[in-house]
Amino acid sequence: MCNGTNVVKVKTIHGQFDFRLQKYLVKGKSCNYFDLTSQLTEENISHGLQELVAYYSNRISYQEVEKLLLRISGEKLLSDQKIWEIVVNKAVEVSSKWQQEIQSNKQSIKSEPSIASLVDIYNPLSKEILLFDDGIGVKKQKENRYKKQDVVISETDKSGQKQKRKTVITDVVLLQKPKGDFEYLISPIDNKGKPLISLEEIIKCQLKSYYSDCNFPLPIVAITDGASSIRKRLHNLNPQGITLILDWYHLCKKLREFLSMITRNKVEKTEHSKFLFCQLWRGNTRDVLTYLKTQIKARNQKKLDELITYITKHESEIINYELRRQAGKTIGSGRMEKGVDTVIGHRQKHKGMSWSTLGSKALAILKVTECNGQWRQTWFPQMAA
Repeated sequence: MCNGTNVVKVKTIHGQFDFRLQKYLVKGKSCNYFDLTSQLTEENISHGLQELVAYYSNRISYQEVEKLLLRISGEKLLSDQKIWEIVVNKAVEVSSKWQQEIQSNKQSIKSEPSIASLVDIYNPLSKEILLFDDGIGVKKQKENRYKKQDVVISETDKSGQKQKRKTVITDVVLLQKPKGDFEYLISPIDNKGKPLISLEEIIKCQLKSYYSDCNFPLPIVAITDGASSIRKRLHNLNPQGITLILDWYHLCKKLREFLSMITRNKVEKTEHSKFLFCQLWRGNTRDVLTYLKTQIKARNQKKLDELITYITKHESEIINYELRRQAGKTIGSGRMEKGVDTVIGHRQKHKGMSWSTLGSKALAILKVTECNGQWRQTWFPQMAA
């Protein structure tokens, strides 16, 4: 039943125009054409326009997206703040759907595959399910950043010393699927930027979803940079143990950093490096620890002790990289490094940039959606069906 009309201004990729919106009375309730078709729920902004600005927001700044939109349409359709709101609202909407899907999978998939505590990582014929886990931080936005007096307070402590700027940390996981390709995993968020589900639970859910039919313990091999938070998360996946490999690149980077602070000159650094890298490449941690304790005259004893502690703590994760490489298997987390750069680094880690927790994680969630090939169905589900 028709119940009058009113005119609204609709914003699209091609500009804005007046639209005569007819009202209807359906089952005693007043509604309009957009209500019936689920269109223009975001202040009469078309889905196509929202998708466009969200897509480019993960490539250029919000200010640049605003200018791009002006160039395309010839009109100032959206402010950079409005574009930010569109990104955040969509990320929260996507997060809510993820949460529902995970809860639904928990109920529908009863069997939970077990995880092998030991995997033959040197056998070229042994199957593996690779899991990469890493976190990346971006500079956190100052509170009340537009007020100079608040900036001074936020950057100094009571003694007047400058404090280190806090960071927004986002953890990202790459999980290998049955066909060999990888899926990006990240925690969904609420409208405050807080996680709705832990990444650990998401990993468990996806393992159940992909490998519930397996009648043998899953041969998961996790390659990480050795961060304690990551080790704890992976341990919780299987308290009986999980196969962990300390990424060769991070191990080398850590050793170089320590040797620069420990050795007295370049000659000593070169000499010690040759022995230590050679032994670590073959996984000879016992020889490395003996050498560190007996053969090095440290310029900084504290840093030497820290290096010994580091090697000892990660001893079980330092493998024979030479044998594994000969088996044609992965020894590094280069895929993960590229992954976190793709999801966050390329857009958010630039000079002068700072982020709120909500803003940073919202962009990351939309980028993960794109990387997983779900972008189109997320924005236009009716066309993807």
